[in-house]
Amino acid sequence: MKLLNKFFFDGRKTFLKGSLIFLFFFLITRLPYLVYYPVNVLSNDSASYMTAAFSIINSLTPLFDIRTPGYPVFLAKIWIFSESIFTVSLMQIIFSLFTGLLLIYIFSAVYKKYSVIFACFLTVYMTSSYFLVLESALLTEGIFTNVLLICAALLILSLKRDRNIYLILLSVSTAVLIFIRPAGMFFFGIMILLIIFFIIKKYGVLKYVSLIIPISVMITGLCIYNYTTLGKFTITPFGEANLAGVTILFMETSDEYPGFVNQAIQQTLDSIPREDKSFVRKYHNLTELFTVFKNSFEKQLEFAGNLMGEDSTKKYMDIQPYMRMVSMDAIKKNPGIYVKFFISNFFFFFRNLGIEVKYFDQIIHNYKRNIVDRRYIKELDKKKWLQISSDRSMNEKVKEFLQKEINLQQQLKFISATGNGEVIVQSTFLKSLYESYESFYNFFLRNIVWYLAFFAAFAFSIYILLKTRYKNTDAAIAFLICMIFLTKAVMVSLVESSLERYSYTVEFAVYFSIPFLLILIDNYKILKLNSNKV
Repeated sequence: MKLLNKFFFDGRKTFLKGSLIFLFFFLITRLPYLVYYPVNVLSNDSASYMTAAFSIINSLTPLFDIRTPGYPVFLAKIWIFSESIFTVSLMQIIFSLFTGLLLIYIFSAVYKKYSVIFACFLTVYMTSSYFLVLESALLTEGIFTNVLLICAALLILSLKRDRNIYLILLSVSTAVLIFIRPAGMFFFGIMILLIIFFIIKKYGVLKYVSLIIPISVMITGLCIYNYTTLGKFTITPFGEANLAGVTILFMETSDEYPGFVNQAIQQTLDSIPREDKSFVRKYHNLTELFTVFKNSFEKQLEFAGNLMGEDSTKKYMDIQPYMRMVSMDAIKKNPGIYVKFFISNFFFFFRNLGIEVKYFDQIIHNYKRNIVDRRYIKELDKKKWLQISSDRSMNEKVKEFLQKEINLQQQLKFISATGNGEVIVQSTFLKSLYESYESFYNFFLRNIVWYLAFFAAFAFSIYILLKTRYKNTDAAIAFLICMIFLTKAVMVSLVESSLERYSYTVEFAVYFSIPFLLILIDNYKILKLNSNKV
């Protein structure tokens, strides 16, 4: 026990110890993919990122009507040198490695006594099967999660070291986070709370300038670009599509809408089971409500396609005002159903930590979907609008790219498909080692019991902040880290279905609550000691 206590808490060689723990488990969990099973992980969203990336590579003016520029620029920079999905996955893995070591270094600098504990829980977070699957996917999560971790680390550093350069870096990183995925706008809530903390601490104007100006300039620049290319001063106009997904079960036709809009609404509603539309109006069971809402959410794309109809000249921006109008009217007419949507999704945002995923099940699923079923090639052949881009000039290029990737994937030695479409994964030592780790992980660490520590740290941070008149820095940091999780939960539940891929991005806040709870206990002891002296 003394040896363990010395290893974790003596404050010596903390970066070395934390890095060794992190690197050991990082390699165990990444080597199976890198050595034997480099299967492409794609989704319905992937083609839209490819389209924008290829436009950038070909020196065209990309339209960011569907996607923000962060991830397409990342893809374009990589594909200039090596045009493959595996290269993207490899760079995302390298980015994760860099992020992990950077955070351990920052923890060692500001929380030396508990930095090894931080490193352990960072390792826990970054070796989950969700993290691994999405890290290798051609999706924004491959870099979004790492940038969010860097934002959290810079938040800690800027408060602990009280230097404006860290605030500037935090501001820039938050803008990059939003450029990668608009869902990063939830971090505005954290910045507002940080500004309130500055007001309480009576900081000078330079603090506010350092935090606000860089992100304001970057976001304004994106809005100006979108105004120039799309005619709309916005970060992204695609938010209306998400809101259409929220309201798809209770939107209604109206005499105030143009005929083609009513026709599109009716076509979409006719494709949804009647019992689902009536269920959300009559019942209140959270589990069943969540399932019904989730199953219908992607009908937003069908609704957009129905609005566009067969007119190949129509762009997303042509139908966007109608999507917003129909969605907002649906919420105004049925606020009770919208509240049900929010509550059920907010509840399941927390439930997601208890849901297990099997990594190799996901590998098999993706290989079958991408290679055997050729799903995304077939979708690009469809004539109706999909979530690609208003600029369809790159569709053939995307198809050619995906076909080339299919040919490469069919040559993999350790995963293949039989004549009847069954996917076979050959056993290896690394696969067995990973599956043993995954079984342990899913049993002990994908568990909602961890929320006990999370809410304890959250409540304790509020208590110490009140006790110190909102001036205790460690309590403020712990509170803000907890709020990262809660703010994301609120934002997602307002406009999206609470899928695991949305909640896992902030689950680090739950795991970090353990070391923060220990830090807050130390702070409480000091406060108690000082009060006794008085």
